[in-house]
Amino acid sequence: MKTAEIKRRWLSFFESKGHTVVPSASLISEDPTLLFTVAGMVPFIPYMSGLVPSPYKR
Repeated sequence: MKTAEIKRRWLSFFESKGHTVVPSASLISEDPTLLFTVAGMVPFIPYMSGLVPSPYKR
């Protein structure tokens, strides 16, 4: 099994449970005030901080 197939199955599993699959984001942030990124959550900061309503239920 190739890594692309493992990734596809992994994402399909969570999608089948009602989660939304979100496209990958760069590890290099466009925000110059960030010194490092933590667990890839930087793209979700506007949603977690309440600045923007989340388009995702799960």
